[in-house]
Amino acid sequence: ALDRLHMGGILADDMGLGKTLQVITLLLWAKRRGDQDSASIVVAPTSLVYNWMAEIAKFAPELSVVLIAGNKEEREAAIQNAAGADILITSYDLLKRDILSYADKTFSYQIIDEAQYIKTHTTAAAKSVKAVNSRVRFALTGTPIENRLSELWSIFDFLMPGFLYGYEQFRKELEMPIVKHNDKDAMSKLKRLVEPFILRRLKQDVLSDLPDKNEEICYVHFDEKQQNLYDGQALHMKQLIEQQSDEMFQKNKMAILAEITKIRQICCDPSLCFENYDGESAKRETCMELLKSAMDSGHKILVFS
Repeated sequence: ALDRLHMGGILADDMGLGKTLQVITLLLWAKRRGDQDSASIVVAPTSLVYNWMAEIAKFAPELSVVLIAGNKEEREAAIQNAAGADILITSYDLLKRDILSYADKTFSYQIIDEAQYIKTHTTAAAKSVKAVNSRVRFALTGTPIENRLSELWSIFDFLMPGFLYGYEQFRKELEMPIVKHNDKDAMSKLKRLVEPFILRRLKQDVLSDLPDKNEEICYVHFDEKQQNLYDGQALHMKQLIEQQSDEMFQKNKMAILAEITKIRQICCDPSLCFENYDGESAKRETCMELLKSAMDSGHKILVFS
C-alpha cells in the first residue's frame, strides 16, 4: 500500500521475525510485476552485507545482485557497471565514501537496514542515505526510538522529508512538549502522524511457539592484509603436505593440526599469530558491530570463544 502511494515506512518488527525476508519478497514482487525502471539499493551495516547476499540467493535467486565492495576503484567500477542489476548492496561506511558516485543514479527502492545507524541526523551516515535519489524508501529497525524522539524524526526525514516538519518545528511542537511536559495532545498527534507508516510486531504477540534458538550465519570479508596472510598460510600448509610421503604424513599429524589451528587463528584475528600485526580483523570487528546492534535493541548477549 505504501509503495502504491509512493510513501515510505518503517518495518520495526522484533528481531527474528523476518524483516529481511519481507523486504526480499517486496523486491521480488516488484521485479515480477515488471514496472521497475531502475535497480534498488540496500544499505546495511558492514556485518550484515554478506547476509543480505546469502538471503537473496536462498529465497529469491532470480534477483541479480551487485555487491559494492573492495577498494575505491573496484567500487567505482561496480557502481558504474551495475546496469541491468536488480539490487545493489553496500554498507553505511562505504556509501559515505562513494556518495558522489551515486549522484546521477535514481533507485526504485532504497532500503536501510538497522536504521538506528541514522538516528543522529547530523552524522555523515544519515546525510549520505538521504542524499541518494530513490522513488520509495523503507527503513528496517527493531528500535525506531532508543533514547530520544529526535531519532524517530531522523528516520522519517529519510523516509519522507518534511512529513514531520523541519527538526526545529518538530522539537518545538512535539518533542519538547512530550518529553518535558508529558503533553497528551502532542503525544496523540505524533502517534496519529506516524502510526500508518510503522509496522511493529513483538514476538510474544505473534507466535507462542517460536523456537528457543534461531541460528544465523554471519558472513564476513577479509581486507587485503588479512587475506594475504591467510593465503600465505594456506599455501605454506599445502606445500608442507605435498612434500610428505604417506608415512611422514602419519607421523606429522600433530604438526599439521597445528598448521590448521594457525589458519583458524588468522581467520579469527591475525594478532593471535603475529605479534606485530597492525591490520584489520574482519571477524572481531563484525562481532563488535553485532554486539552493539544487539545491545541497542535491548538484548543480552553471551559470547563463546
